[in-house]
Amino acid sequence: MKALFQTKGTSSTPVSSQTSISQSTAKDSKETYHAWGVRWSGNAGANQTALSPALQSCYTQNVNEQNNNQAKQQQNQQNINSQIQTKKGERAGEVIKLDSKNREKNRLQEDVKTNHDKIDDIKSGDGKNIMAKVQFGIGAIITVLLAVYLFVFYSSASFSAFFGNDDISGAGDAILDSHCYAEALANGLGQLLFILLMPVIFLGLGFLIHQFGESENGFGKYVKILSLYIVTFIFDSLLAFEISQKVYEYTLLTEEQYTVSMAFNSPNFWVVIFAGFVAYVIWGLVFDATLQHFDSMNAHTKEIKVLEGKIKIANQKIDEIDTEISKIQQKINSLDTDIATLNTQLQSRTLIDTNELKKALSEFFSGWIAYMNLAAKPQSEKDMASQTYNIFISRI
Repeated sequence: MKALFQTKGTSSTPVSSQTSISQSTAKDSKETYHAWGVRWSGNAGANQTALSPALQSCYTQNVNEQNNNQAKQQQNQQNINSQIQTKKGERAGEVIKLDSKNREKNRLQEDVKTNHDKIDDIKSGDGKNIMAKVQFGIGAIITVLLAVYLFVFYSSASFSAFFGNDDISGAGDAILDSHCYAEALANGLGQLLFILLMPVIFLGLGFLIHQFGESENGFGKYVKILSLYIVTFIFDSLLAFEISQKVYEYTLLTEEQYTVSMAFNSPNFWVVIFAGFVAYVIWGLVFDATLQHFDSMNAHTKEIKVLEGKIKIANQKIDEIDTEISKIQQKINSLDTDIATLNTQLQSRTLIDTNELKKALSEFFSGWIAYMNLAAKPQSEKDMASQTYNIFISRI
């Protein structure tokens, strides 16, 4: 063996001429595939052109060994039967998955159809919203007119209470003072902004009452709403007290101190309260009802959007299921092909274990490469040999 793997540096004689191994390429019955590969590689000088015929001989040798081995044939038959049963079991599992996905798809398609029918029913019933539209229109007009009234009232009343002259003969002069804006501007921009923005406070309180009624739940919302009404009433009462006091002092020309009890007995006090606070409460109720009619008028639009969203989600899921069904069907088709191939192999007279065949070829080639390593063959030749082997194996 030492003489077989001597390098070119130790002798000018070709390596193949120094081997004591038999020149025959036939495999000895006691020889391993690895040793056979070493011997064949040495006989051929690891020539690249000799590798492909050598691999073919190895292939034929192993096939003949398997054909002549009855025990191996029976084992191969059992292995193929086992593979067929395994493939059938996998196929049955994939069929169950396919049925489940088809049922899920059918259910989603029914949901889509049902939601489409609901949308059609909603659209066909648009005439039912005519009354809601009429109520919304009337409510909107009343709300705007009351808002204008409250703006005029609180602007005039706040000017009369805080900045106006003392020559007020009645509540009417105080709550409908047409000169309040000009007089406030004459007194400075601050007074004008004050009386212009004062109504915004009350309109804002009315909006908050509506918001608490919509967003809050339980007993707490009623506490908040009642608190806002109390705050508004107190503020209106202060305005009414100031105005009725000025009316009292101007009309009676007395220096007697004006008291709360006197205010409660004064018609001017209650005129201001009813003209302001009661109108404010009415505005808040009409405003809330108007928004409710608006919601009713557009309820079908919101419902349609919700249904369309459900349809979109269902269609996306259907697309995902279709993709999964396609993959499952491909797997079933592949298993059917494998089962048919295995049945064909089972019906043949001889059965070949490809795993054992590839193992024998691998051992043979490892012996071939072992000789090339010991013979110090360049890496390029070993790469070419590996390429030839890989191509040969891929065809099995």
